[in-house]
Amino acid sequence: MKKLNFFLILIGVVHLSLAQNSVDLNKWKITNPQKINKPIFSDIKNIEGTTFENADLLKSTQLDFNSKYLVWNQVEIGKDSIVLNQTVENNLVFLQSYLSVDRWTKGNLFITLNGLYEVYVNDNLIKTKKNADLSVNSIDLKLNRGNHKITLKVLTTNKTLKLQSEFEYEEDFADCNAKPNLNPERLFTINDVLEGDYVSSARISPSGKYALIEYKEVAYGSGKSKKYTEIYNLEEKKNVFTIRNKSISNLGWLPRTDKLTYSSKFEEESEIFVLDIKTGKENLVVEGLKDLSGFSWSPNEDFIIYNDYNIAEKPGYLKRVYGNEDRLPYFRNRSFLYMIDVKSSKVTQLTAGNLSSNFHDIKPDGSKILFSTSEMDYSEVPFRKQNLYELDLKTFQLTTIWENKLYYGSCQYSPDGTKLLVEGGPECFGELGVNVSEGRIPNSYDSQLFIYDIVTKDVKPITKNFDPAINNVFWTKNNEIYVQVTDKDYENLYKYNFKTNSFSKIDLMVEVLSNIDIAYNKPFAIYTGTSISTPKMLYSIDLKKETNTLISFKEKDRFANIKFGKTEPWNFTNKNGTTIYGRVYYPPNYDPSKKYPLIVNFYGGTSPIERSFGGRYPINNWAANGYIVYVLQPSGATGFGQDFSALHVNGWGFDAIDDIIDGTKKFLESHPNADSENVGCIGASYGGFTTMLLQTRTDIFKTAISHAGISSITSYWGEGYWGYSYSTGAAKHSYPWNRKDIYVNNSPIYNADKFQNSILLLHGTADTNVPVGESLQYYAALKLLGKDVEMVLVDKQDHWIVDYKKRISWHYTIISWFDMKLKNQPQQWNDLYPEKNL
Repeated sequence: MKKLNFFLILIGVVHLSLAQNSVDLNKWKITNPQKINKPIFSDIKNIEGTTFENADLLKSTQLDFNSKYLVWNQVEIGKDSIVLNQTVENNLVFLQSYLSVDRWTKGNLFITLNGLYEVYVNDNLIKTKKNADLSVNSIDLKLNRGNHKITLKVLTTNKTLKLQSEFEYEEDFADCNAKPNLNPERLFTINDVLEGDYVSSARISPSGKYALIEYKEVAYGSGKSKKYTEIYNLEEKKNVFTIRNKSISNLGWLPRTDKLTYSSKFEEESEIFVLDIKTGKENLVVEGLKDLSGFSWSPNEDFIIYNDYNIAEKPGYLKRVYGNEDRLPYFRNRSFLYMIDVKSSKVTQLTAGNLSSNFHDIKPDGSKILFSTSEMDYSEVPFRKQNLYELDLKTFQLTTIWENKLYYGSCQYSPDGTKLLVEGGPECFGELGVNVSEGRIPNSYDSQLFIYDIVTKDVKPITKNFDPAINNVFWTKNNEIYVQVTDKDYENLYKYNFKTNSFSKIDLMVEVLSNIDIAYNKPFAIYTGTSISTPKMLYSIDLKKETNTLISFKEKDRFANIKFGKTEPWNFTNKNGTTIYGRVYYPPNYDPSKKYPLIVNFYGGTSPIERSFGGRYPINNWAANGYIVYVLQPSGATGFGQDFSALHVNGWGFDAIDDIIDGTKKFLESHPNADSENVGCIGASYGGFTTMLLQTRTDIFKTAISHAGISSITSYWGEGYWGYSYSTGAAKHSYPWNRKDIYVNNSPIYNADKFQNSILLLHGTADTNVPVGESLQYYAALKLLGKDVEMVLVDKQDHWIVDYKKRISWHYTIISWFDMKLKNQPQQWNDLYPEKNL
């Protein structure tokens, strides 16, 4: 085969533009040419009467231009020219450059290239040129703030390859500071939140030898996702095999042996299987199950308890409502418990009646199960009471553990089966677990732990003096209790000491623990989590030595090129002498000599804004868009102790509002580079209520954004699916008829005439938690009052915006609003929402 000689020659730009706002893309990387052959019989016409052309070859040739195996060389356009001389056509080359802008920018990319080519911006195909002449190709671009990768996939002709490129932008974007470069470093984007290949869950085998790791891969640009599962050998640090079967669910380990169990559904009936990962043998345990929703294996692996979920008949055109919860469309559905004998496959129904049976645990010796029922009772807050039962599986003898318990939670057996570990609100056992100042009401959402003796009925509160809020708990066979907790804005792991009745923190490699699973037969666990500028990773930990090992981070290479700004804590003392914790996010390339607009963010509901990565409100991205972001945890948040979280109860419009105003003022005083003239705030749900009300209490926020905010506490209380039940904790003993100081005086709608500056109201039209009417009525009031208000409704979305495309549009709605109001850059907002003369 004849050897081809390639060399580069520099040429000048031939595209002449009258625009003054333009930059030449004169720096490129290029790969070595690769010969691409046409397919056999390409000269024969297909059934449509056409032959296979070079343009078809360009499209059909798939090669990842992000591959590590491609060799790149750098070229620069100067006064001379770039020419790739060759005598053979149909060579494939990639050209790559970068273009950075300091703001949202609209412009045109002009490309002149005498080859067939595809144009990709940030790996997204946006243009294809199917002929090889030297005509100018104009491409409309809308670029967000950051560094953008431009890739050309080129199929050469037998002529000298010539390239020229230029980016032009209008006068409105004269401050965009467009710069061509070859640096792959870029900013964090919303796509980095939504896309990629991540661990979604992980479970450890009983021996601690294997990990069952479920991954979710979301494709760029489409949001389409796929799931797959790996069985990973923790000792040998290698993957054993991969499962890509979409038809299985409830995949997990057996309780005592390293075998997999799962269910599969066929023609509306479910089957349960066991798979021996060593032999590859699959055994059918049972088939023909209807309405299977979940199942648990007995400790000895000789029976299974499962839930049968029955959907009630629809009531028809008219429905009589039997109580507040009957407003919910699924309330009449019921769940009952069944037992499967593994040896015989016999199925026995364990519970029936008019109330659902909620499964809690199986006794360690396998003799009994723990389950509960609950029903409405309007005579006493929180209007629902629990009965807890223990059922002997051999004799069918039913023992009542307790009746009519308030502020109940979940239960699990101790290793010897004589006690229960109960998770519930502080008042789960009356005043026994309460630790608040006189006059304060404990926050029922601040979960606590109690040890309950089944025989003596003695109760020991073990977290009464422990400030973090309980999220998950494990009582191991070695009589050790591990708790996963909200600890201020961290999610940490602690171990309980029975002798000292105290907790000791276990050091992990993440700041926010997502999930942890502990092996049955040894003190070893696997866990997932994130940190303030680090996405989800999977680790293992030796719980005795407290040594951590990274298992999986498939996005390592992608995140290696993302630049984050610095973060630091910033706390202050409020008017009551209490420390209000917070943190600050600075923009990448932060310059302390410059002024930056400020965004203030605060909790929604009673949970603090954790230091987690990404999420619904990706704070790192706000900072990447040129903002300083101040996040504070105002009075009432859980994770800071019962006395602090108690301030959430009946606190609508009181302490938290004062903390935010006071904290923002003090922050501005101590951070002169935060522009006090351009401060915005944002909150969602309860935080949306706070945002609405803030704009009636202060003028320090030039603008605000409320997502799914509550404008009338009364209408939310009565109409939201969980309004009145949430209020049993957040507004205990308070109702529209006895606390008008809360329901009226502190509702934003009744203070609309005091509204200052501006606000954007966001809401999903299918929100069942906070109905969309909460934003509609506030918008109506502000419009009638002539206030600066805009509203964007997200079609068919509930309390959270989860649809991929809608989520991205919703995100840029937030960014563009802040840009318009705090940076005087209205162009992206106007592009998203052009004025209409209605």
